[in-house]
Amino acid sequence: MTKNTFTLLFTLVSTIINIILTVATIALLAVIFLFTCKMLGCKNGNVVYMGLLVCFVVGVFLNFYLFSKLTVWAVKKFNLAPKLSNSFVTRQLPNGAKFASQVSEPKKKTVMPKSVLEPEEEEKWTSGTPTYQNFGIDELKRGLEKNNEEAQALIKEREEEARAWEESKKNKSE
Repeated sequence: MTKNTFTLLFTLVSTIINIILTVATIALLAVIFLFTCKMLGCKNGNVVYMGLLVCFVVGVFLNFYLFSKLTVWAVKKFNLAPKLSNSFVTRQLPNGAKFASQVSEPKKKTVMPKSVLEPEEEEKWTSGTPTYQNFGIDELKRGLEKNNEEAQALIKEREEEARAWEESKKNKSE
């Protein structure tokens, strides 16, 4: 049984239990209220109707509290957190983040082939105007084979060109 199927089954069963618990809570409060009214001798119909309305509203809110506590107890007691989907655990249960952290599910990593990877950031964001990166010094250093004197000379030449270009740019701005 998958996590989503188990979560759906858990939701259906808990909904049925919630409805039964709601009816039982409201009925219990109504019986207590009616017993109290009978003992006190309330004969005014409006008081009884208003009291039953209050019993209904209080019963619904009391059921919200009881059901959340019952759900957390059931998840802890029967160790249901690993069987439920993480989105349900974090969204529906109080302190769901604690339960979700107990579920050890490895995160999936996307591995893309080298053919679809984008170029490095330096090369990707160079503009059409000449910049230090356009002189190709970094590319030469990356492709440099050890002890290659021609490449060393070419790198020095490009670095000098880059310095000259930067100085000319500074002189133009002044």
